[in-house]
Amino acid sequence: MRRGQTSVSQEDYLKAIWEMLEEDQVPISARLAEELNVSPPAVTAALKRMTRDGHVKVERGGRIHLTAKARKTAQHLMVRHQLAEMLLTEVIGLSWSKAHAEAERMEHAISPEVEALLLKKFAGRKACPHGVPMTGGIAELRKQGGVLLSELKPKENAEILCVYEKDEGFLEFLEGLHLLPATRVEVLKREYDETMTLRAGGHTMHLGKPATTRIWVKRLAA
Repeated sequence: MRRGQTSVSQEDYLKAIWEMLEEDQVPISARLAEELNVSPPAVTAALKRMTRDGHVKVERGGRIHLTAKARKTAQHLMVRHQLAEMLLTEVIGLSWSKAHAEAERMEHAISPEVEALLLKKFAGRKACPHGVPMTGGIAELRKQGGVLLSELKPKENAEILCVYEKDEGFLEFLEGLHLLPATRVEVLKREYDETMTLRAGGHTMHLGKPATTRIWVKRLAA
């Protein structure tokens, strides 16, 4: 691998850092170790290599910054990931809840030729199956009027825009409740512990804060 190029491992690091920035988290070594399920020494070694290769800069306090070329690499990898999710769910029929994990493995292997064909096939699509915008990430959701479900009050109505896609168990839970992007929900009640009672698709359900803080919605007029 020539200096300046990225390995599969480095691509995983760059995407993880980019996602943290998109989610308004401060990228630091400890969070990377947790996110990628690797040891702190492994993160330290990887950051040294990526700093040497011009992909990241690490402040004295530990905050990690992506260089312009690294940001471009991370964004490109996210697009390939989303294309893989579309291929898996819409062409071969893989479960919506399993698509993210499978796409994590596929995204590194998609060739430029296949990528071009997938972009052509899914031209016009603005979001992945989980609702994550193809460009702009969380910032784009906010531009669309997106807020977390946890911010809604009783009697408010909303449409689901996007759900947290990294937890397969969470996706299976939402799939079982039919809480998918484009689903309309009504907040019936909020408890003191922030548990919410919702109505969606003619069914009433209860969601705790761990779930409502991972679902992005857009408020609808009453």
